[in-house]
Amino acid sequence: MRWRYALLVLAVALQAGAWALQKKSPRRKAMSDSQMLPYEPGSRSELLAARNVFSVEVLSLAPSEWKVDPSTGLQTRSLAIEARLLTVHKGLPQAAAPFRLAVPQRREDALTVSDFHGFWSHRDLEAPRSYLAFSNAPGNNPAAWMADEAMLDLIPATDATAAEIALALDVERRLAPVDSRDKVIELLKTLFAHREKTTGLFARYACARLAPQYEAFEEGMQTGIMRVVTAAGATGPLRETLVEFLYDQSAEQELTEDKAVKLAQRFIAWARQPEASPMLDRLIDVHLYNLIFRPDEPALPVAKVLPDAAERAALAAIFAKEPSPRCTEVISWLNGKR
Repeated sequence: MRWRYALLVLAVALQAGAWALQKKSPRRKAMSDSQMLPYEPGSRSELLAARNVFSVEVLSLAPSEWKVDPSTGLQTRSLAIEARLLTVHKGLPQAAAPFRLAVPQRREDALTVSDFHGFWSHRDLEAPRSYLAFSNAPGNNPAAWMADEAMLDLIPATDATAAEIALALDVERRLAPVDSRDKVIELLKTLFAHREKTTGLFARYACARLAPQYEAFEEGMQTGIMRVVTAAGATGPLRETLVEFLYDQSAEQELTEDKAVKLAQRFIAWARQPEASPMLDRLIDVHLYNLIFRPDEPALPVAKVLPDAAERAALAAIFAKEPSPRCTEVISWLNGKR
């Protein structure tokens, strides 16, 4: 019977130890949505670069009269804003509530803007209207968040922007950090699945999460991203953001001739499509031009990029619709004259 008694004592001791561990290590609370996105200053994504992301409804606006500031020669005024905090997407969580603030505005005159005079000097507000704001102010005071020196950006708040933020929160919760091939593929699938509604807001967030893995999965990432870009129904802002991302990432890597040729071929394949026309000018003047004519390097061999002469002629005809000095150089290159 002694062994049964010994087992009973052991079981009681183990259970007591388990209870003690539970008391010492309480279960961690799940992060709220407003604490999910990390603060990453300098990120290409405004959702990450801003300390606070929040929506407000501007209820009323009361501007003072414009007066000349003798010390600067600029016209100045104060804009009194009455607003209501709606949702804190990122930052210290708090309840929706009304608040007031006054912001400075400066200008040369009613028709001239030749320099940056502060955030609110270059924003036209409407009331009543809802906005999505991005700010870097610390603390939990929405009036301080919207101070002239704290604001980063302000865009209309819509159901679409709310859905994109919710999508970013979901990806952050499921996939961050995006540190494996499987997670890269999953994020690319998410971009593809939401391509008809996603704009630059979620796209820039996705690119920021993909960027650390670009060098490791360059070929596959280019293929996956161009699949999203060329897919039917993709929004223009999504396409522009993804093409810009591929160009920027290539510029940050050692851009060998073979890598430049590969990316130029991808961009040329996209440039042929009618859907590319809204972004064709930048695609030619910036992306293709800088890939073809790399600094301190000979121009890419045109026959290596596009071996078929008939295809080169057809592409030159498309590019001729976007006249610019750089486009003319690219057309000359296509015609074998560079």
